[in-house]
Formats: sequence, structure tokens, C-alpha cells
Amino acid sequence: MTGDRCREMRPLLGMGALGRLGDQEGIALRAHLDGCPRCRAEYRDLASVAAALDQADPDRLGDVPAPPSTLPDAIAASIGRERVRRRYRRVAVLAAAAVLAVGLVTGGFVLRGVVAGGPAGRPVAVAVASAGVEASARVENRAWGTGISLDVSGLPEGRTYNVWLQRADGSRTNAGSFIAGGDRTMSMQLAAALPMSDAVTLGVSAPGDDHVVWAAQLHG
Repeated sequence: MTGDRCREMRPLLGMGALGRLGDQEGIALRAHLDGCPRCRAEYRDLASVAAALDQADPDRLGDVPAPPSTLPDAIAASIGRERVRRRYRRVAVLAAAAVLAVGLVTGGFVLRGVVAGGPAGRPVAVAVASAGVEASARVENRAWGTGISLDVSGLPEGRTYNVWLQRADGSRTNAGSFIAGGDRTMSMQLAAALPMSDAVTLGVSAPGDDHVVWAAQLHG
């Protein structure tokens, strides 16, 4: 599981331990925990703390200690560091937006149905497909990696699935994830930071599950 996905799920761990997640968030969290031992261990620790909170009795608390005199300065310093961190993050986001804008101007990103003459990219040949799963995909070589247009249906509704590109040595680069809609066709535009020439397979699988539900060969 990628670090980015863990960072996305981490805010949900505490809410999940307290039983305050909605149905969709709960499904996404459970799917992530199935495939991520680190987050699963952290969730167990939080769940034990949440259980202990139910036993807390506010009436038995003693005098509340006064905060240390250095607390205001520490808070101000922390806020200053956070502002600097966010300023650098905004610069990075603006730089990425500039790259995306160049891609839009030069045709680097194509919106489905906007360009006349059919969908962009070239179709890929299906290599593996689990029973009941229907999918089609097109791939495009981009300066930043590989663009992927994917339509898929027939996966169990509500389950989370990862989309990835695989190299010849078996290593994979994540291209994103989605929550399946059952018989409803899911259409998505994805991207992977891997040149199309270095990828041999485009695939879909559930997090933490080695079983590939759909895969296509990119070459040959």
C-alpha cells in the first residue's frame, strides 16, 4: 500500500475507532485495513483507547493543572512552522498546476467525449478477466508517464480496487483506486508516473489481494 493512500486513510482511523464513520467511508477504511498491516496495527491501538474512554468518569477528575508558562510561545512557534510548510506546499501545487495547464494546451489531457473521432489512446488486449467482469481500456504515452482511460463493470459493489501498471520484473506503479459500482459501468481517467514503454501490463486488483480481477497486455 502506498504512503499516499495511508495518509488519505489516517484521518479516518480515529473516527472509525469511535464508530463515527458513514457507510462509504467505513467501507473504504475496511478495504484499506485489509491490505495495510501498519494502519491495521494503528487502528487496533486507537480502538483500545476508544474502549478505555467509555470507562472514564469526569466526576472523578482532580484539579486541572495549569498550563506551563512556555505554552503560548510553543504554540506560536508551531503555527509559524505550519505556515511555512503550507507556503511550500502551495508553491508545489502551483507548479503542478502549471504542468497540467501545459498538458491541456498541448493536448496532454483529453476529456472523454470532447475530442472528435473517438476516444484518445490505443486499446489494450485483455489477458485476464475474472468471471462477470467486463472492462476496456486505452493507454496514452505522456511526458509525465502513462495516461489510462478505463471502463469496468461487474465488480462487487462497494469494494475498493487498485489500478496499476506492472513492469517486466513484476514491480508495480499505482495509477489510482476506485469503489466498484456492481453492474454499473465505472468510467475513469487515471495516470501513472511510469513511461508506457516500461510497462508490460495494466491491471485491476483488490488492495492486499494477489488475485488479479482484470489485466491487459500493453505490448505484443
